[in-house]
Formats: sequence, structure tokens, C-alpha cells
Amino acid sequence: MQAPDPVPSAAPGAALSALPDHDLMLLVAGGIIEQPVTELFRRHNAGLYNYVAWLCQGNRGEAEDIAQKTWVKLMTRCGDYQPDAAFRTFLFQIARNSWLDQVRSADARQREALDDQPAEMPADDLSPEAELQLRQHAHHVQRALLQLPVAQREVVVLRFFSDMSVEEIAQMLGEKFETVKSRLRYAFARLRANLAGSVPGSQETPS
Repeated sequence: MQAPDPVPSAAPGAALSALPDHDLMLLVAGGIIEQPVTELFRRHNAGLYNYVAWLCQGNRGEAEDIAQKTWVKLMTRCGDYQPDAAFRTFLFQIARNSWLDQVRSADARQREALDDQPAEMPADDLSPEAELQLRQHAHHVQRALLQLPVAQREVVVLRFFSDMSVEEIAQMLGEKFETVKSRLRYAFARLRANLAGSVPGSQETPS
């Protein structure tokens, strides 16, 4: 009986494209770097750049610099990756830490933390209908998002544009599930207020 073929130690492009992210990272950790990282870059760089660009408030040069640093750090931190975690979560964590190191001071963090706690907790999450409406008017949403505190803007971008679950966002940020939920509620409430009148049908319907 013929033994099954092992996973190739130097997998060609066609074989690499069929491997899941965690297998590619195991190759990187094993010292096979260039081809697996190239494949991971192809899959995830656009999403990574978009996430960082939101953090940088649209500063493309800064976003490109942080994205490049993220891929370099990925290769040096491959031993920290745990296969039970989504690769994208690991990648975005590296990017977020790079951004924090580069652009945020302790004073800015303190001001943002205070700004992230409105007096009243909004009662409801954004409804599916309202979320669809926001997606259909993305150019208005983008301007309104830039007016949010960074902590709120970040969770909206991860949920709204990166399609991460609340659980994935909490894991990535190292926050509690309910903390992420509350930030989303605050952010959606601010978005509705900022978009009122500028997006058709965005005003609250009288009860």
C-alpha cells in the first residue's frame, strides 16, 4: 500500500494556493518564508491596508508604512502564531500594535478613553435594515466614521468593512465581548446622528 504524499516542504505556487492560512504560517515558522508569505500577502494585504488606513484617518503614506512594517514583523513573530487563532486576527494585532507604537501617546490614549464613554448607553444595536442602508451610502458613512473616536471607529471598521464577528474583534483587541458590543452601540448611535439628513431615510422614524 502506497504511503500518502507528505505536505511539500517547498510547495510550488499551485500547492500553496490550496493551503489554508495556518498551514502557510507553519511553513514560515519552519523556515520556508518567501513563497508562503507571498501567498498570505496576496490574500490579506488589501484588507490589512484598508484597516490601517482607517486607523490613520486616510493618511495613505502612513498606512502603507505601517502595512509594510506589519509584514516584516510577521516574519519575525511567526513563532508566536497559534493555529487555533485566525491568521487575520494575528496579522491585524501586529498592525494595530505597530500603529499604536507609531502614532499614539499616553495623553492621546487617555483623551480617547474619556471620549469613548457617552453619558447614556444606546438601547439598541444597528438593525439589519439600517446597516444595509449605511452600506448603500458608503461615501457618507466614510466621512461620518472619521468623526468618531478611534476606539469606536476601529470596531465599526472591523465589523462593518472587515466582516469580523464581535467575538473575533474582542479577541483581536484583547477586550471583553460586552466592551466591544458597547463600543459598537455608541458608534452606531453617533453614526445615525451624524448621518441624519445627509443620507436618504437615515432619520429616525417617529414611533
